[in-house]
Amino acid sequence: MTAARPRVLCVAGSPSAGSHTRALVGHIGGLLEQRGFGSSLADLALLDLPRSHPDHYWSEAPHPVVQAREFIEAVLASDALVIGTPVYHSGYSGLLKSAVDLLPSDAFAGKAVALVSHASGPRGSATACEQLRQVVKALGGWAVPMQVSTVSADFTPSAGGQRGLDVTGPVHARCVELADQLAAFTRAMRGAADSGTTAEDTAEVAA
Repeated sequence: MTAARPRVLCVAGSPSAGSHTRALVGHIGGLLEQRGFGSSLADLALLDLPRSHPDHYWSEAPHPVVQAREFIEAVLASDALVIGTPVYHSGYSGLLKSAVDLLPSDAFAGKAVALVSHASGPRGSATACEQLRQVVKALGGWAVPMQVSTVSADFTPSAGGQRGLDVTGPVHARCVELADQLAAFTRAMRGAADSGTTAEDTAEVAA
């Protein structure tokens, strides 16, 4: 019997429609599809998620807002995630923070997570990814070692005027390595779940 394709959810944490962040996570999602994944996109600029509230955070009942329930269910149903954020004041976006706060405390358990960020200024958006590593850990996930940070010069207009990552530039190679790591760790972690191995042991083997 053929195993189901692993599923990756790409989360674009920018409040701007058609953002560089969306293009970046979409590019990595495409690379993962080439590696046998099913890919879907959660563009927070379009989802109109409600603000998180302690009453919902601590409640075991489904969230009363449909968009929130669907986002939570998409995260829980995924085998891996790509999380992308623009950089604001050397940190990740408030929109992404609010979305993450909707999730249960074990939402990333057993999942490998790739982190990417975009800054309009000089290349320095790695700080946001480092902050998100703590968030991933808090939600029970495992962030892969490679991370990708971009600036506007890494993108070119593509068909229809949409942004696209320049595949001739150096950042594309990092995206390929990131996709390779996420694919390897996801498959290892799925195998570990079947065998009862811990996520920490799986990370050591996959590395």
